Amino acid sequence: MDFVSRVVISLFLLISTNQAFAEQCISKEEIGQIANHFTQFKNLTGKEYCYDGSNTAYLIEGLMFMRETKFASAMPKSQDELFSGAFTSDWWKYFIGRIDKMSIQTNCPKGAAAYVTFFSGKTMYVCPLMLTPSFSALDRASIFMHEARHIDGFPHTTCTHGVRKGIQGACDDAIASKGSYAVTVETYAQIGKYAQIHPALMAYARASSVIYADEAFEKPVKIDRQAQFLLMTKDSQFHGFDANQPTKGQPLGHSPALGQIMVRATHYLLFPDDKTQSASYVFIEDEGSIEQTPGADAVAYNNMTPAQKAELVGIHYGGTWGARVYKNKVSFTCDVGATPTEQNLAGTAAAILYPNGYSREALLSHVELQNGEVYEIGCKNKSPYMIASAKFDQVFKRMYKAGNTTLGLGFDGNLYSVANGKSTLVANPYNGQIHDLAPNHIFGFFNN
Repeated sequence: MDFVSRVVISLFLLISTNQAFAEQCISKEEIGQIANHFTQFKNLTGKEYCYDGSNTAYLIEGLMFMRETKFASAMPKSQDELFSGAFTSDWWKYFIGRIDKMSIQTNCPKGAAAYVTFFSGKTMYVCPLMLTPSFSALDRASIFMHEARHIDGFPHTTCTHGVRKGIQGACDDAIASKGSYAVTVETYAQIGKYAQIHPALMAYARASSVIYADEAFEKPVKIDRQAQFLLMTKDSQFHGFDANQPTKGQPLGHSPALGQIMVRATHYLLFPDDKTQSASYVFIEDEGSIEQTPGADAVAYNNMTPAQKAELVGIHYGGTWGARVYKNKVSFTCDVGATPTEQNLAGTAAAILYPNGYSREALLSHVELQNGEVYEIGCKNKSPYMIASAKFDQVFKRMYKAGNTTLGLGFDGNLYSVANGKSTLVANPYNGQIHDLAPNHIFGFFNN
């Protein structure tokens, strides 16, 4: 199971407005400033330092992001709880005021990227998980800030509900308490709204901020958002779609290719129809692209042959379980790190459907076969199951719910409202030309 914060972003290709990150080497003056506080890097002083893919390079990239990223001069707080501005002061000074050593460990707790302990003083323990290309410098900087906040005396608690239910130390009580997960939400939100960096990285940060706000707190975080839909038309254009105003469309941006939009929390992944191409993150308002590998499932997909890729129908990205649906089988992952379990289908799969809406918290999803049969799939007690479910009056290519409306995309390129298994054509400007459908959210803080 891959987690939404584990992404691959090449730092050198991301920053278009911050020249410090446009180079693969940093000056001897910069490395000297870093080594002046973190004496573990003293051996690097006296000359410029060039990133070489080592553990040291990953740490220094994160520190440089904290040192060099510039923000807007004014950063008003949000009207909801995404951004209070409590941590907008110099990130570098905040961090070095609490951490003076980064110690790499090999025996970290399962799923941990970094941690501090009551006895660690000003030492942050760094895990191998974070020292890989699956974390960006932005992610590392956010983790650094998160761990530094623990030094101020903000422990985590066990989650009692939601996506992380039952996971020890995976939640904070409330974002208003300004603990470590509040720092995570706020650093991503600050980058997503006010950083002077590449728009695609800002879009990634916005999605990450919402994910942590939704999943890491016992008390729900107030977020100003509106549930809508996203359409991809056959001319590779993205459009926002409000089911309450179906005759009005909202052009958003261009897709780099026609393909299937797979939803992972609030991130979008594009799996191109051209099976010689690779899956990647996609941003819907022409923000551009980022160098990355979007999770373990996409890595596995990108390593397949075109013929093998053509067998994949879709992927369900859940918080505690996942499923890859192939034409004739479903591969379940019911426990993080466990070996997938396969179950054969009684026919050929047509699509993964979400008649009740996509949610990482949900413990089930639906698979529709080309003959119209529908199966509920999921994991119970970390074991996979598949049972027959209610059918619909036609076979759908895609189905999602946003707000109180469930929309299905037919293989004819038309949109249909779906209720009680019955579908009704929805008149809209794009009918007959719709290639894909996904949920979409408009966030007041980021969109105003």
